[in-house]
Amino acid sequence: MVLRSIRVEKRFISYLKWLLESHDGMATPTTRAGTDDVLDLMVAPGMIGEFDELLAALAAEMAVEPVPVPLVPPL
Repeated sequence: MVLRSIRVEKRFISYLKWLLESHDGMATPTTRAGTDDVLDLMVAPGMIGEFDELLAALAAEMAVEPVPVPLVPPL
């Protein structure tokens, strides 16, 4: 798995999680402990390109800001 981290407005987190779940096997999102707007995403290696395309498309709907990944993986 490839770890990516993004910041999104709190009101979009459920929507983003739903979108990722509808793309079966693409990524597993978790909200970073101690934050309410950072998602740590474990992305399947074979889905990186599709994941990046999805995030680029979402930029038209919401602010998606990449943030540094945590030093210790979330799971």
